[in-house]
Amino acid sequence: MKVLYIDCVSGLSGDMLVSAFIDAGFPQEEVERALGALPIKAPKITQEKVVLGPIRGVRIKIERSNSFFTCDEMLDIVSRTTIDEKIKSDVTGMLNVLFDAEAKIHGVAKEDLHLHELADIDTLLDFLLVASAVAYFGIEKIFVGSIPHGSGILRTSHGLLPNPPPLTLEILKGFPSIFKNSTYELTTPTGAAIVRYYANPTEPFPGMRISVVGYGFGNYEMEEPDILRVFIGEQDASYLSEKVYVIEFDIDDMDMEYTGLLSERLRGLGALDVLTFPVFMKKGRVGLRFSVTATKEKLEDLIDRIFEESTTFGLRIREESRRVLRRDERIVKCKYGEVRIKVGYGKQNRVLKEHIEYDDVKRISEEYGLPYRIVLDEVKKELYKEK
Repeated sequence: MKVLYIDCVSGLSGDMLVSAFIDAGFPQEEVERALGALPIKAPKITQEKVVLGPIRGVRIKIERSNSFFTCDEMLDIVSRTTIDEKIKSDVTGMLNVLFDAEAKIHGVAKEDLHLHELADIDTLLDFLLVASAVAYFGIEKIFVGSIPHGSGILRTSHGLLPNPPPLTLEILKGFPSIFKNSTYELTTPTGAAIVRYYANPTEPFPGMRISVVGYGFGNYEMEEPDILRVFIGEQDASYLSEKVYVIEFDIDDMDMEYTGLLSERLRGLGALDVLTFPVFMKKGRVGLRFSVTATKEKLEDLIDRIFEESTTFGLRIREESRRVLRRDERIVKCKYGEVRIKVGYGKQNRVLKEHIEYDDVKRISEEYGLPYRIVLDEVKKELYKEK
């Protein structure tokens, strides 16, 4: 699987990402093809080679333009752009990330937004060229490192704002951030919207075999180099890594017949797994230990439900990593109907295991009034017939 890792050395912006992609090999003819696909005249983009000691990279300059657009106008321009549908979809997605966050912090509907600096055509060009580069390199997954922010006060068209501004922070909620003693706006809303759209803030970077490195330079004259790096390479897609949270609690004073219902409700709320184990507690009492696996997004909801519906007064929570097989789902037709089959893939895209969905077999057995094993045997016969 082709992957991209974004290393925000001293900043993150759309033009720095475009510059880094160009340095990594995104050709000028592809830049021109993307700009030529727009239904409006695009400003000229020039490339400057930058050498800083042993570092060689690219800095782009976008010609100043008096073209400013509303949200609806930008989306309309994208819809009329004669370019690949995947690129159009990505650009639309990034714009909506930006618009939704802006609308939220201002407390207005998207159609009532006034974008100020973000209404400039530069915003649209950054998104278009980043999406085009992602498609050109065939990148399937994107990871990002810690994102730097400055401090102090920024002078903007909204007036004086704290650095980083509220819009950038809203977009990057959940992403790892670092704060530097710099008065510059190190990360822009455009750069933030790009990584929010493409990257998962809770998924750890499992490593890659690097094939290309690109350096993109910004326009600040700072003590440290104003640089962003991109690493493009291959990653074994057999096993997917992700961060999860494990919630544990012990009970010995709850009706045991209710524990099964509690497990069902936690699964229904989004728990990845709910396990129970017999344990010996104080004074030799036999109790149950619940172990609930959750994503970050579901963690707080599950904690609330556990306190509401169990007798426990406290929980233990820890962060863990898990690896899961890449999987998809297919349908097997037997004489009683359709049954879903979960397929797990290993290295070299080899099928490692197949699992017949219990719920589908149960549904058919109840519908036809047949024993579960009869339906299961019929499904297995069809499944193995295909091999």
